[in-house]
Amino acid sequence: MGRYIRFVVTTDHESRTACTGVVASLRILGEDGILPEYYLESSMEIFDEMNQDLPCPPWQDARLNRECVSWFKDSEEGQYWVGKFREIVAILEDAGVEVATLTTERPGMVVYEDEFQVVAKSRVY
Repeated sequence: MGRYIRFVVTTDHESRTACTGVVASLRILGEDGILPEYYLESSMEIFDEMNQDLPCPPWQDARLNRECVSWFKDSEEGQYWVGKFREIVAILEDAGVEVATLTTERPGMVVYEDEFQVVAKSRVY
């Protein structure tokens, strides 16, 4: 096992698993007209790339439930997406949204894995 990285919005809920994710938060800010045009363009480019190149975990699978959270692998492959998510974090922080970066070597029981990320079930996160 290696190290895993996760980004969470810290302002909207006490529980880390119930917080709005950084992607959803960025989308909401864009839909609400809060982001400047240059951030909207950057966001759309990141979303397009994610939709094209980042595998989407099978959230419809019964093993992936509300106790599960996604983590990026701290590997050569995962670092590219960590960088993209740091771009999202920078936009959110510029808009006044607090974001925390979590790291762990024990994300919990892994129920999904691809070359970039894992989804793990954990009572801690």
